[in-house]
Amino acid sequence: MKKTLIAAVAGGLLSVGTANAATDWGTHAPIETGIASVTGSFSEIFNFTLTAPTTTLSTLATSATAEPVFSLSADSMVWLYKEAGAVDSFVAAYSFGTLFTASNLMSGDYYYKVTGTATGSLGGVFALTSTTAPLAPIPEADTYAMMLAGLGMLGLMAKRRMS
Repeated sequence: MKKTLIAAVAGGLLSVGTANAATDWGTHAPIETGIASVTGSFSEIFNFTLTAPTTTLSTLATSATAEPVFSLSADSMVWLYKEAGAVDSFVAAYSFGTLFTASNLMSGDYYYKVTGTATGSLGGVFALTSTTAPLAPIPEADTYAMMLAGLGMLGLMAKRRMS
């Protein structure tokens, strides 16, 4: 059983290859997934753009563990930043295996920075999954004013017909 698991993970490593230092997802789709094969101390970046405000951005980072061959240190973390010119704005940080949800993010450029240490003899493998839910549009005040004016006109017309 253990040999089968190690062979499956090794096959996955060979098919995934070494991850780039930065992965660009472009405009964030409803679901995005990044997989990386890492060795030693690592810092992987996943860039993305939110084109509209979102109610939730949920993220989960998991690692494939088959000690002592594949594993990541317990202090491996995921950091979320909003690009803001010279100094980026920190949004949140969380550990692997924790489902994290950021609420009410504005549109703009963001990135996940995944850091840690691969402690397995062949390194480590992790997957980062991110999902978005769009913010429901809020009607403007003039929309309500027009609706009330229309209802008032209907009321006047109905009153006129009754008299």
